Amino acid sequence: MRKKLFLMVLFFSVSLFASETMYTSSVKNLYENSTSSSVKGRLLPTSKITILERNNDKIKIEVQGYMKEGVPNAIYFVKEKRILVAGLSKSANFDIKILSTKKNLSGVNWSKVTLTAYTKDNNLTKDLDSLYSKAQQLFKNNCAICHPAHPVGEFTANQWPSMFKAMVNRTAIPKMDRYLVTQYLQKHAKDMKGE
Repeated sequence: MRKKLFLMVLFFSVSLFASETMYTSSVKNLYENSTSSSVKGRLLPTSKITILERNNDKIKIEVQGYMKEGVPNAIYFVKEKRILVAGLSKSANFDIKILSTKKNLSGVNWSKVTLTAYTKDNNLTKDLDSLYSKAQQLFKNNCAICHPAHPVGEFTANQWPSMFKAMVNRTAIPKMDRYLVTQYLQKHAKDMKGE
């Protein structure tokens, strides 16, 4: 009887977290399996993940994004924009499934993909808006000291990283939050309306 009860509780607790959607609040290490300590990739802040299972201090996750033909170690938020979701080591052997492939106007193939990986069970939130609010406040409070802050919609998603990088060392934005601010700026850029 106790064994059955234990198995039912275990099954319920595992299934309770299955397919839970969360967002990363910081840069997170990616591992190929639940027992590995070798980092084989990085997941950037504000990335949407689906938790497939929990295993001690690690979780098995699924991430969707786009891969550009000839660039096998980067997964992007949308096609044709350099908004990085995950960067993968060249020696990585992750489970990546191609869902569809389309050629753009330049003749380059972009594949919608699903990455399955493991990461530590921390620095996750269900509240994406709170991450964007934090990034917005960091940007406004730090980037308006020397000059008026640029409107978020002033630059394209591909322009924002270099614009931000050119100025960020003159601010008090902590290093651990710089990717968060960059993701916020890129995902709210002038060419991201409707994405």
